[in-house]
Amino acid sequence: MDLKTRDILKLKAAIEFGSEHMYIVRSSGLGPALIAKVKHKSEAPTLRRRIPTEWEGLYTLVLYNSGDPDMVEDDSGEDVSLYDPELI
Repeated sequence: MDLKTRDILKLKAAIEFGSEHMYIVRSSGLGPALIAKVKHKSEAPTLRRRIPTEWEGLYTLVLYNSGDPDMVEDDSGEDVSLYDPELI
């Protein structure tokens, strides 16, 4: 998927599900995925009810920062696990 398509999908997600969240489009174990990141754990259930499991051909995930010490930010500002196969 090219960068322009990813940007369009992120914009559509922000319009449809709320611009207060951060959206990432990337490949996952189940294929292309839309990852919605919320700031607080309490926001996650509400957003999970609003976002369908599959949207625009993308598998969807809602994540929040749990304060896990094994999570770090990569160069793009995304939180990634220290064990991330994409980093190898």
